[in-house]
Amino acid sequence: MIPWVNKVIVVTSCEDKLGLTVMELLAKSGMTVIGFAKTEFIVNKITEKLKICTPNDLNGKIVLCKCDIANLKQLKSAFAKIIETYGGVDVLVNNAHCNIDCSACTGELCDFKKVIDININALIVCIRLAAGNMIERQSRGHIININNLCAYQLPEDSRKNVFIATKAAAKSINEILRHEFRYLKANVKVTNVVCGNIESEEKYDFDEDNLKLKDVAKLVKLILNTPEHVQVHEILLDSCE
Repeated sequence: MIPWVNKVIVVTSCEDKLGLTVMELLAKSGMTVIGFAKTEFIVNKITEKLKICTPNDLNGKIVLCKCDIANLKQLKSAFAKIIETYGGVDVLVNNAHCNIDCSACTGELCDFKKVIDININALIVCIRLAAGNMIERQSRGHIININNLCAYQLPEDSRKNVFIATKAAAKSINEILRHEFRYLKANVKVTNVVCGNIESEEKYDFDEDNLKLKDVAKLVKLILNTPEHVQVHEILLDSCE
């Protein structure tokens, strides 16, 4: 992790256990980790949790930022503040997601908007704000998108069809980005990390056993540890039990 020591990483949601686990592991590796949380209440709650769970001897540091990623104004303000304070963003981990029951035929239109706003719109805006800064600085960067196996392996019976559609869209966005960065000659990698059910998350019918949070976090660290000339396009990760 030497190339990333003291570099800045944004994790788009520290409200779930995966976001927290990724943040703690990368902060221990020497990175400055900035986690977004939707409300001040959640920021305070996570702050207290980190005091209990995280040792004081971090090589890097963790900074929590109140930001509703579905709010464009808040997103722009958060990234502007990060760039002003730390000089830029070096790594972006898009792990935020909205996973509510919502069928394409019978779902509520307001639920459509919630799922699409988080899983597609916010994803693209965060990428635009982070990658734009990486390209402007001509610096090494990496974008890691946490995806879901349902984009590849459809459950036989699901009430989350709109969620599944957004995750399939995220897969396409990842591949499009890879070609854009190549065209722009940007030193920015993009990796699609596709996970089965992660512990503490709701199960799908086709996945009876859950992945461990620490395994996904370790994979994120492993991807960042690849040599600069190596591009990991996509990894599918699931439990073998």
